[in-house]
Amino acid sequence: MLKDFLLSLKIRIKLLAAFGSILFLSIILIFLSIRSINRIITYKGINEEVDALKLYLEGQELAMKEFIYEGYKAKEFQESEKSKFIDAFELNSKQAKESLMIVNNSHLIKDDEMLSVMKSFSQTLGEIRIEFDSLKLLLKERGFRDYGLEGSLRKAIHQVENSDYNYDKIAMLTLRRHEKDFFLRKDLKYQKEFNTTIEDFIRNIQLNGDQREAQSQLLGFIDNYKSEFNRLIDIENEIGLKENEGIRGSLKDYFDNAKPQLEQFRTAIKDRNQSQISRTVLLLIVMALIQIAIGIALAVLYSSILTSSIKEIRTAMQRLAQGNFPDKLQVRSSEEIGQTKIAFNQFIDRIQFATSFAARLGNGETKAVYDEQFTNDVLAKSIVSMQHKLREGEERQAKINWTNQGAAQFNDILKNESEDLVLLGDKILKLLVTFLEANQGALYLLKKDKSEEYLERISTYAYDKKRFVDQRIMIGQGLIGQCAIEKSTIYLKQIPVDYVKITSGLGEATPRNVLIIPLKQREEVMGVLELASFSIFENYQVEFVEKMAENIASILANKQQTDQTKRLLHESEQRAHALVQQEEEMRQNAEELQATQEEMERQKSALQAEIENLKQSMVSKDFALN
Repeated sequence: MLKDFLLSLKIRIKLLAAFGSILFLSIILIFLSIRSINRIITYKGINEEVDALKLYLEGQELAMKEFIYEGYKAKEFQESEKSKFIDAFELNSKQAKESLMIVNNSHLIKDDEMLSVMKSFSQTLGEIRIEFDSLKLLLKERGFRDYGLEGSLRKAIHQVENSDYNYDKIAMLTLRRHEKDFFLRKDLKYQKEFNTTIEDFIRNIQLNGDQREAQSQLLGFIDNYKSEFNRLIDIENEIGLKENEGIRGSLKDYFDNAKPQLEQFRTAIKDRNQSQISRTVLLLIVMALIQIAIGIALAVLYSSILTSSIKEIRTAMQRLAQGNFPDKLQVRSSEEIGQTKIAFNQFIDRIQFATSFAARLGNGETKAVYDEQFTNDVLAKSIVSMQHKLREGEERQAKINWTNQGAAQFNDILKNESEDLVLLGDKILKLLVTFLEANQGALYLLKKDKSEEYLERISTYAYDKKRFVDQRIMIGQGLIGQCAIEKSTIYLKQIPVDYVKITSGLGEATPRNVLIIPLKQREEVMGVLELASFSIFENYQVEFVEKMAENIASILANKQQTDQTKRLLHESEQRAHALVQQEEEMRQNAEELQATQEEMERQKSALQAEIENLKQSMVSKDFALN
């Protein structure tokens, strides 16, 4: 009787009843899982916050130590009580408070033990803050170099050293050594030695009876020196001569006490998290086993009811899965199974037509038309979309092939770098005009004449013939000159009637489309390329021409550099030849000059000999007269 009742139910109700119970159990399982996972995540978050607290605590400790060792010595702290180490301490303190607040506000932290640990840790953080504030005040009072007590001590020392009284310099040097030994080693024995030495120093001065006024002034300076030194030592004692003394020791104790507290809390959280994970795993296993048992029972119950119809559909589906089209199913009822068979038969019809259409596409019939009765289903839309993409792919591949073919032809032309520029320009224009199926073309090169720059047309090609037209266009004149200034492509689709006469000069007919592209090499314009056509230039054609323009500009730059190198080499050879000639002329002039000097020396010697002869003759005459 139960079987008849189940058979009378529609499949939808049967399935709802079968899976409703499983869904109910699944909802319960999901609820319990989410609840357990949330607790696990919460425990994990608390653990992360505790880890963060540990880092913040270590950051505070590090900032404190760096401030004690170096930070208080900074001029900024001594003048305005500001320091990057104080800021770091404050930042870590603030972040620690925020993390501690998050932990304390967690609904999972309820037992007295954890709350006690967190309360103790919070109090420790407060004590650390109080002690650090006291430490800042003491270090500010202590000072460094010219600030605070150390500054006062330095002034007192200078007063003694600059005194007019003739005191024992060796004793003063001994005091300075004890003073420096204390600051270096932080040992109180140097304080005792300092005080003993300074008392002896005072007595020796008092025993000397001369210069009473200067003596009294010096004793006052020494007493001030002693007082300032001992005051500074008192501050050092309060701060802590060693790491475990004074306020430093208190801070160390607080930090040492806080770390075990955090570790204790962290261990407790970790144990609870692990316990929660274990309970969650056990719960999931139990609920999964219950779901499996109910699912098996329902599967066995409904399998006997739906077996025959499902087997028939399954057999047909298996044949279809194997790649064979099954016979259409016989529809014996109008309930869900019957409706399923009808839908399956329709599906077979659609698959068969889609397969046939796909085969036609595979044979290259990309313009085939899909049956209108199937055009609204997903499979038909996908195949039609594939058909459109195949067409687009063919078009795109055709454009790529066209571009590659043109690039190959241009490479054959451009690789001959030794060719004359005019001849090379003719070949470039001819290929561009014919390959793009344009009508006209012109190539301009940038020239410089004294202080002017202009574009000179070196090649023109129109209607499959080379045109011999000379033209100069100044930079900025017309569209050609404007293109050279702007260094960007100009593409005109609506051309004025008088365009050619004004700026182009390509012919007497007015083209419908004009493409003007700069020839750039590293953002430097080498020339301009102009193409005109009665047909529209497509985007891929414009991109192709722009890419070729870069290659043309590179070739032009190389050729100009080569020409300039040859010109410079020729000029260098001419200068070398001129220098050789000048050197030969200088050598000849030097030889002539040397010959002239030798002739002058010879004449000088003859003249001197003649003078000597005259002198001797005059002496002989004087002797004869006497």
